[in-house]
Amino acid sequence: MKKFIKQGSVLVAAALLLAGCGEEMVPLTESEAMVIVNYSAGTLAKHNTHQQEGMAAVYPKEEEEEEIPAEQDEKKPEEQIESSEEQGGGEQSEASGSEDTAVNAVTMTEALAVPGLEFSYKDYSVSNSYQQGDYFSLDAKDGNTYVILNVNITNTGAEAVTCDLLGKQPIFTLKINGESGVKNEVTMLENDLSTYIGTLEAGQTVAGILIFEVPAANAESISSIQLMLQMNETTTEINMK
Repeated sequence: MKKFIKQGSVLVAAALLLAGCGEEMVPLTESEAMVIVNYSAGTLAKHNTHQQEGMAAVYPKEEEEEEIPAEQDEKKPEEQIESSEEQGGGEQSEASGSEDTAVNAVTMTEALAVPGLEFSYKDYSVSNSYQQGDYFSLDAKDGNTYVILNVNITNTGAEAVTCDLLGKQPIFTLKINGESGVKNEVTMLENDLSTYIGTLEAGQTVAGILIFEVPAANAESISSIQLMLQMNETTTEINMK
């Protein structure tokens, strides 16, 4: 702006000098001189290809640089932080959800925590009934069937170990293909894992079972099974691999 005023002043002086030879210079008041200076500066600015047209374009730009960006600079970091937290939050929530499941899943040995004994899932079978010898049999209700998990109990130590799972009162829950969970049938069979009491010699392995009555439709095509254990007021997911 100062540059334009100076250039305008030069033009005014030149105009006054060239106004006429021998004629007296017309005295101007300060306000009249400023009108001519402003007009001259505006004319120069209009024909200056390196800036926007007219004087009016100068002031909004200066105001934007002084006021608008200042407000945006105050708000933008907060908005960017909130936006990144919202975007990252969902991903982190999903990631941590899947990671938590993997992290919290423990082996059956860790879950049952009987020193000297190892518990390992072997396989499963599906049947509408379960019979053991001539003294015990179970028949599933209409529309239901049994999923029977086979589990090995092994004494990995060099001394005999007594196992009392009945006293621990474990409750197992089975989920098939992500469906609602079903709690295990509690029996007094010698090989029922949830009520097992016995002594295993060093290196000995005993076959145990867990029986679940589930809707027959759920057991027709089993793609995944999930086993949960509730014991001592704690629920834990058991790694079936």
